[in-house]
Amino acid sequence: MIGHISVDQLVYATFLAFATGTILLMALSFLPASRNAARKLWALLGSEAVILSAGVAPWILPAPFTLLCVVLAAGRIGLESGIVHGMICGRRLSLAYATAAVLGSIAAWFSSGELLAWFLAALLGAALLTMGLSEKRSLPWTLANFIVFPFAPVVAVSHAAAQPQLAPVLLLAFLLVEVFDSFSLLAGRLYGRTPMVPRLSPNKSWEGLITGVIALFATILALVIAFELPLWPMLLGGTVVIAAAVAGDLLGSLQKRRAGVKDYPTIMPVQGGLLDIMDSWIVAGPCLALVALLLP
Repeated sequence: MIGHISVDQLVYATFLAFATGTILLMALSFLPASRNAARKLWALLGSEAVILSAGVAPWILPAPFTLLCVVLAAGRIGLESGIVHGMICGRRLSLAYATAAVLGSIAAWFSSGELLAWFLAALLGAALLTMGLSEKRSLPWTLANFIVFPFAPVVAVSHAAAQPQLAPVLLLAFLLVEVFDSFSLLAGRLYGRTPMVPRLSPNKSWEGLITGVIALFATILALVIAFELPLWPMLLGGTVVIAAAVAGDLLGSLQKRRAGVKDYPTIMPVQGGLLDIMDSWIVAGPCLALVALLLP
């Protein structure tokens, strides 16, 4: 997967996918059966344009800018997570979480892969053990939850972003996650009837999930044909992205539900917080990077 596709090709594909989605939404806005639901999504389409632009920029600019973007995103994610976790355990955690996320992302950027892998494995093991032994909603239990999500994924993203050869892989994961999420949302709004996890995320439906999966694999096939990419590694990567994206989304939703809030602290009016926007990608990106490194 590494070396088969470039950042420039993925930038082109990302904005082509956005144009395709815009045309589809325009068509749905004029059909009697779908126009009411479709017209409500135009505000989301505008914010999606901002998200796509921000998601592409770190990979086409110099490495110091990429590091700056990673650090700023880590700080914001830590802040949002700290506010929500603070609601769960009744403590002020936003500054501590933001600082931890920033320092962790900077350390991961400059660390070796082997050292980071051992560190994260030990940290996640300790966090899971703490969650099992601690009282729910206590401070240790809450800190352990933060380590599992979003701290460990953010640290992994930072290390992957520091490797120039992984930039196309992370951008590919971003494109696939956005396609998957966007079509899942569109289908859920238009004809979603069967809730996936009603207690955890009541707006997600099986119909939306299936449509998102179809759209993601259609995008993969289009990339394979357009850029002459290897089919089976791309299909494997797509499967990993789907599983990781769903896991990231559900982990983010679980923490919000425990705090009794719908969204993380808002950064975009119709999208919620930065963690609402990036929860799927911060898990899917490192997972796809690992698959790319392991494939011959």
